[in-house]
Amino acid sequence: MTFMKTILINFILVLVTALVTAVLVLFGSQHLNKKDDEGSSISLFSSSPAEKEEKNLQFVEIKNLMITLKSDSAKERYLLLDLALTTNDESQSERAESLLPKIKGIAVDILTSMEYGEVRGMSATELRSMMMERYKSAFKSIDVTIPFEDVTISKMVFQ
Repeated sequence: MTFMKTILINFILVLVTALVTAVLVLFGSQHLNKKDDEGSSISLFSSSPAEKEEKNLQFVEIKNLMITLKSDSAKERYLLLDLALTTNDESQSERAESLLPKIKGIAVDILTSMEYGEVRGMSATELRSMMMERYKSAFKSIDVTIPFEDVTISKMVFQ
């Protein structure tokens, strides 16, 4: 019976030690993650500071942008795109809308110079990255600040 009591006491001590260790690790990680300069409150059971205020994202849509692609066959090939330009505020949205002819023109310039098979083989992510690079360089070359933060391809239809 004494042997059983010893095992039970040792088991309880191990459980209490594990529980205390887990609580100390939780508090320690909270303390290390806390940002002193923001003074944000941290929940005991969350691993990150309280959520920051979200940006007021706005979108400028470009619908049904039809682009003729180069093709090796006699059959003409087209790409139909719907784009959404991501902006941070109303003034940036207005600038993007006022520059839509230039934005559309850059998209057409990018894609009409490409072969159908090349564009067809690209993922939407690859195409979006390529377009963003070209937008940045095109706006830099005309010495104008790019009026949007990102471009999203919401529809991509090949014909």
